[in-house]
Amino acid sequence: MGDPDIVILGQTKTFAGLFPREWLFVGVSLVNLLTAIGLTIYRMVQVLQDDAESPDFTFTLLLLVNAGFCLFYVFHGVLRERVYELYAFMCAILVVVMYCVLEYFVFNTEGQTVIKLVRLIIAAVIAPPNIFLAFIVSQNFGYLEFRIVGASEFLQMLYRQAAVFSCLLKFDLQAAISVVVLALREGTSISTTEMVSVAVGIPFCVLWSIFGWIMLRREWHKGALVFAVVGLIKPAYYIYKVVEEYMKIDEKDKESEETITNSLIAAAAIGILVWMVLMFELVYVYKNFGKGLRERVALVATERTGLLTAFKGVRGSQSGRRIP
Repeated sequence: MGDPDIVILGQTKTFAGLFPREWLFVGVSLVNLLTAIGLTIYRMVQVLQDDAESPDFTFTLLLLVNAGFCLFYVFHGVLRERVYELYAFMCAILVVVMYCVLEYFVFNTEGQTVIKLVRLIIAAVIAPPNIFLAFIVSQNFGYLEFRIVGASEFLQMLYRQAAVFSCLLKFDLQAAISVVVLALREGTSISTTEMVSVAVGIPFCVLWSIFGWIMLRREWHKGALVFAVVGLIKPAYYIYKVVEEYMKIDEKDKESEETITNSLIAAAAIGILVWMVLMFELVYVYKNFGKGLRERVALVATERTGLLTAFKGVRGSQSGRRIP
């Protein structure tokens, strides 16, 4: 397998260095996700033509968002050997399949279409082998971890804790955006409150996740405290949305609106759970700051960059020589 390359965000494997099982996983995942994305976009176009204010638009948008995160987990998880991102991918696939089943058979039986049925069948057929391959691939990671932190079990433990936190940041972002999207109750007909929720909520979630990533990379103690305090806004928003939906349950007279309500409450519950686990993991990585992981990663990057620079210098001097 080819050596990893140094990039701005750390070490990564090249596509040429992937094992056959990793290529198989990437291929099956692409077929699964791109098929789902294509069918969902087709359904979205139909909804926009027939009834742009239908809750179906919200659900198609939600599926596209989650499919996008799944694509990221596939490539980033394999190329960076992030075990927990493949676990997040498996969870996301299960959530999508569960939604397809419930949306077709339980939530909105009156809105059953051929596209939804095809999407359900494909998800049910491809998801199990896709999840199995993801698990097999994840169990064979360790090359990059060894290249970065060496054989030290202590540094490997610190590295894995940081990897868990990094993965939870992405999973938390996925859950938060899902809650914000589900606030679009009436499709493209957006109220002022929903517009503010989308315009403020999504940028806030993205910036908060980026800040958490920077804090982790720099082992920033004060930044961790700021991250935790500002992050309290998220569960507060989730609880607010759940209470708001619960108070409106008696007012619901459409089955499709009940579907959005149930989905929003479920998404908010998942968001709160992921946020709690993220804060719990923050305590661990905070205690690990200053114990040598950052210095080790910086040393590896410096050594690798120095070798590449020296190699380029040697090649440049050799190419500049004249052949007698």
